[in-house]
Amino acid sequence: MKTQPHCDFSPRDFTATAFETSDGRLVQVSGSGLCPTAGWELRLVAANSGVVPHPERLCLELREVPPRVASRVRTETAVDVTIEDTRAREVEIRFGWREGFVIPVREAAFPRNARRRARGATDAAPGRVAASIV
Repeated sequence: MKTQPHCDFSPRDFTATAFETSDGRLVQVSGSGLCPTAGWELRLVAANSGVVPHPERLCLELREVPPRVASRVRTETAVDVTIEDTRAREVEIRFGWREGFVIPVREAAFPRNARRRARGATDAAPGRVAASIV
């Protein structure tokens, strides 16, 4: 009996970063796995199944689509998703064929000046607004 090959994933190959925007909070999850051949497609999709026992945990399922034809060269393959979530402090990545893992969500760090500029100053002169009347 032949088993379906899968890509190899590790928690250290994934990151989760939260970004505050004017529209809300976004969590970007990025990672990669070592696939048995080239041409694999990887996707992270929402995996909450009704009752959420840990509301601070964002649950995602990693889905793999193997290539129809590919050379037998182990290939590093990336996956990335951005999800709107107001309270996630950790991300659980689930798999259909093995036990999953949990990674922490890190808040994006912006330089102090970048935060101030993002909050209001829109031109080179701080606190001044330019206008023209036609």
